Amino acid sequence: MTLTNEALMQIIRDADTQIDFSKLDPDTPFDSANADSLDLMNILLGVQELLDIEIPDDEVDNLNTVNKILSYVN
Repeated sequence: MTLTNEALMQIIRDADTQIDFSKLDPDTPFDSANADSLDLMNILLGVQELLDIEIPDDEVDNLNTVNKILSYVN
């Protein structure tokens, strides 16, 4: 299954994060849009559940933008 930008944005919304969507674009680091580490973990958990995959802990720090997540899983 391919993860689309729209599906990822829905995961982010559903994760009930602190992200300021007015500051978020595909290459904006999540922390620049007011996300904290718990927000990122909730986003990645949503991705893992949707795609039925496991993202190794050592990859988590690298997945700090929408585009990086999309590139990693697709």
